[in-house]
Amino acid sequence: MGRNVLKTETPTSIDDAVYFLKENLNVGDHRPSISFGFGDPSCFECFRTTPIAEDAIAEAVRSAKFNSYAPTGGILPARRVLFLKS
Repeated sequence: MGRNVLKTETPTSIDDAVYFLKENLNVGDHRPSISFGFGDPSCFECFRTTPIAEDAIAEAVRSAKFNSYAPTGGILPARRVLFLKS
């Protein structure tokens, strides 16, 4: 007879977290999964950059407004957008 025991320890590294997730996958669920331990998502067809993001990046590069390191507090226009959305 099994016991349901709540584990209170938390993963201490990315590897621990990935191992924990893999260990807890439902073996009866045959849907494909994407490994969190894989650093480059470009080989997965479902991970594509939206054209809106591509256009925003191209516009930022062409403007030459961001040709430096970002300040510690972040780039002001980006902070404003985040503030307005919250």
